[in-house]
Amino acid sequence: MHSRPSPRLSVTILLTILAGLLAAMAGILGNLAASTIPPAIIPYVRFAWPALGVVVLLGIGVSVWQVRRDAAPSSPSSSARQKIAAPALAPTQKQNASSNYRTCVLSYATEDQAFAEKLHADLQSKGISCWFAPHDLKVGDKLRTQIYEAIQKKDKLLLILSEHAVMSDWVEREVELAFERERQPSGTLVLFPIRLDDAVMQTNIAWAGDIRRIRFIGDFRQWQDDVAYQRALQRLLRDLHA
Repeated sequence: MHSRPSPRLSVTILLTILAGLLAAMAGILGNLAASTIPPAIIPYVRFAWPALGVVVLLGIGVSVWQVRRDAAPSSPSSSARQKIAAPALAPTQKQNASSNYRTCVLSYATEDQAFAEKLHADLQSKGISCWFAPHDLKVGDKLRTQIYEAIQKKDKLLLILSEHAVMSDWVEREVELAFERERQPSGTLVLFPIRLDDAVMQTNIAWAGDIRRIRFIGDFRQWQDDVAYQRALQRLLRDLHA
C-alpha cells in the first residue's frame, strides 16, 4: 500500500518550481532594467533580486527540514515516553454487591455437601460474603477453631437443617455458638435456618425443637427441582438483604 505524499513535500516542490521561474524572470527583468530604469535605481534593483532569491531558498530549506523531521522514525526514548504517558486503564466501576447483603457462615452435615456446594456458589455469584469450610479453610488450620471464629465474625449462621444435621454434634455446637451471640447485649439475630426435609419438624432433639418453635425456617425441600430451588433462593436473598 503506497503512502500519500506529505503536504509539506508538495509545498517544497512547488516552491522549487517557483524559484526556478523567478530566477529566469530575474535575468529577463535585469536586462530590461538596464535599458529602461534610471541609472540611479539600477543598483537597488540588482540587489533586490538576489535578496528575493535568498528568501525563497530559505523557505525551501525550512520546508525540507520539516518534511525530513516528520518522516524520521520515532526514537526508542520517545516511544518509551509515549508508553509511560499512556492513560492507565480505568478502574472497574462495578460495586461490590456484598455490601448490600448480610455476611454468613454455612453450617451443614457432611451428607448435605452437594446442596451446600450449590448454595454457596449461588450466594457467591450474587456477591454475598459466605464463609464455607471447604473453600475457606487453609491446609493445617484447626477446623473447629476456624469455624467458631467465622461464626463470631459473620452476621448470620446459615444453618442447613436435615435428618443428618439434626443428628450432628458439630452442627449442634455451631447452633449453640449462634445462640450465645444472640444472648449478648446487642441482641442481634444470628441463626438463619433453612431445611432440606421434615426432620427438624418431627424430631424430639431439644436444640432442633427450639429452632422449630422460635424461628421461621426457609424451605428448600425441593431444591433438586430448578424452579422450586430458584424460588426459595430468591426468598433467601431477600431475607439476607441488609
